Amino acid sequence: MCKKNVKKFYSIGLMSGTSMDGIDASLIETDGIEIYNFLNNCSIEYPKDIKIKIKEVSERFNERNVNWLNCNKLKKSLAVFNHLAVKEILDANKDTSVKLDLIGYHGQTVYHSPENNISVQLGDPRYLSNITGTPVIFNFRMRDILNGGQGAPLTPIYHSARFSEAFNGPIAILNLGGISNITYLDDGEIMAFDTGPGNCLIDDAMYSHFSKNYDNYGQLASQGVVNTRFLDVLMADEFFNIKPPKSLDRNYFNKYLKSNEVAPKDLVSTLSYFTASAIVHALEYLPKNISKIIICGGGSKNKYIIDKISELSKKDVIISDDIGMNSKYIEAEAFAYLAVRCLLNLDISYPTTTGVQTAISGGSIFRPID
Repeated sequence: MCKKNVKKFYSIGLMSGTSMDGIDASLIETDGIEIYNFLNNCSIEYPKDIKIKIKEVSERFNERNVNWLNCNKLKKSLAVFNHLAVKEILDANKDTSVKLDLIGYHGQTVYHSPENNISVQLGDPRYLSNITGTPVIFNFRMRDILNGGQGAPLTPIYHSARFSEAFNGPIAILNLGGISNITYLDDGEIMAFDTGPGNCLIDDAMYSHFSKNYDNYGQLASQGVVNTRFLDVLMADEFFNIKPPKSLDRNYFNKYLKSNEVAPKDLVSTLSYFTASAIVHALEYLPKNISKIIICGGGSKNKYIIDKISELSKKDVIISDDIGMNSKYIEAEAFAYLAVRCLLNLDISYPTTTGVQTAISGGSIFRPID
């Protein structure tokens, strides 16, 4: 049992997910063990040109054709948007007694390959620390990777702090972002891994065929027909035979999109059904049969996927918004919480969540320079 810390920190978490659509920011009060207060949140959407540049850089990493000059320019631009999010949060609290202690800055993931000992999050923590006058925790994943872990997912310890008191185990917390990951909780036991794609393939198909960023509420998916032959090809991928812990790069499944001949509307339906099928398949790896799946992340708004998860799993599916926990900001809250744990050298990853050799802390601390 962790001993409570005397000091409570006001910490902002900045999360840019694998959906690559913008920044979510959350301000919480925590001692790194318990969360005492949830103050406020905000989102900053990336402009279209920034989204395009991020995806281009991500694809170049996968093609081993990286232009580091472009990466450096992009990370400077992204730091400015992150500062805007911090400023919006602080402006909303300027009439209170809140004094910001720390920023947990995830950065924008553009490449994730633990087998090659690399996970790249673009950002400029030095700039953010100097302009805000606040210590910034960055580079959350590398210590885990260098100690034999996958570097992902990192949110399970926060899921435990956030959800364990509200529900008796065994339960699953599902984060439906660009990539989907699941956390298993049962009376102090914790396990986690990436289940497969979340929104990323759907978003890419929507942009490519319909010039839209996402399938709003899964409306288009509900109009199409699932191509079972293509679905079988997707579900036959070797990733689903790998036992946890395991993690995915955002672009891992893109190889299947380049040569398929499925009609656009049916493609969106098939990819959405694939996301749900992969999640339900992942339940087979959990230590015990769960009774509930609590879903958070942007994909929790996709009614088609949620309905299919419920239908295929035959579990009680709960959207975190419906129990007073804002699904959009769970990950931003998590990195505010993880930042405090890193500052205090408390563990953030575990053998059962990332495959790291032993439970360890992480992150690099950037302090403002006078």
